[in-house]
Amino acid sequence: MSTKKRILFFTKDLNRTGAEMILFNIVESLDRSKFDIGIVLMQQGGELVPNLPEDVNLFYLESTFTLFDKIRFHLGEDVMLNRLKKIENEFKSDIWYINTIPNAVILKYSHHFSAYKFLHIHENLFGIGHLSLADTEIILNKVDHYIACSSIIYNQLKCLTQKPCSTITSCIDKNYIDSCLINFTSPSKNKIKIIGSGTICQVKGVEIFVEISKLFDPNNYEFVWIGKWSKTGYSEVLRRNIDSIKNPAIEIKTSISQEEYIHEIGSADLFLSCSREESMGLVMMEAIYCGVPVLATDSGGSSLIVNDQNGKICFDSRPEVLANEVRTLIENRNQFDPLTMRESIEKYDGPLEIQKLEIILSKI
Repeated sequence: MSTKKRILFFTKDLNRTGAEMILFNIVESLDRSKFDIGIVLMQQGGELVPNLPEDVNLFYLESTFTLFDKIRFHLGEDVMLNRLKKIENEFKSDIWYINTIPNAVILKYSHHFSAYKFLHIHENLFGIGHLSLADTEIILNKVDHYIACSSIIYNQLKCLTQKPCSTITSCIDKNYIDSCLINFTSPSKNKIKIIGSGTICQVKGVEIFVEISKLFDPNNYEFVWIGKWSKTGYSEVLRRNIDSIKNPAIEIKTSISQEEYIHEIGSADLFLSCSREESMGLVMMEAIYCGVPVLATDSGGSSLIVNDQNGKICFDSRPEVLANEVRTLIENRNQFDPLTMRESIEKYDGPLEIQKLEIILSKI
């Protein structure tokens, strides 16, 4: 009889967002002599799905309902529970590993199954005000073991629960970035390039980034934000704000490949993070690894990464103050040595963190 643990990962769609990339690296790297792996996607698709290892069992937990499903529901059948049971009957998991808080809604069905339940939290716990009390109680009561993406989240968890908590620090894929940059030469340009990245939402402070761009001459500066629009009123208001600018210095790029993304970062003169809160801040780490200095607001996660070897944290988020800091860092950007910048984030080692996770999973 096999002694391998059977781990069923739950995640959204395996697109190239930070949390999904972390999960992909975990799944790709776990020792197959110790673990059998399945992944449940809440949405079909995902840019990383075709790259999954062949031995990963892939399932879709359909969240839409046909007319027949609705009739069955009104007759007393729990359609979602039965879909989960079908997956479990096939995979027979020992461990559920749920990636990010939004996917933790699946825990309301967990008492029907015997699997040990992990929740990997990538979000700031004080930023989940959009959740109902019922969903928050599920997160706090139905989990067996929490995985925090940084020391910041670990400290928050220890104030909230007596259940086991571990820190598996989120890290970038340095080998992949190296492969993208090996033959890359930054194109010649006649403008200073300021770049930002992340889903276009209030947490990322994209409207601050836009307001800063208005304070620079578009003939000499270009501001580029890379990220997808969130389906929110915030995005629509921001989109109309940008459209109202007569001669904008800003460009929003929503559809580029991961390699193109690294090239965009690598060709910048400065990375600007205007986030209101960050649990870790992988995009800042990517910029630093690419040799691009970072100016960041005091978002929590920025303090784990940004220092005088690779940039600066600004404790004032007013656009005019940040604009002055941008000018100062641009004038002094040659003081940042690329090798020293890489060394400043050397302690964040992806393979080492996954080894730590393997030890935790093996003990269950």
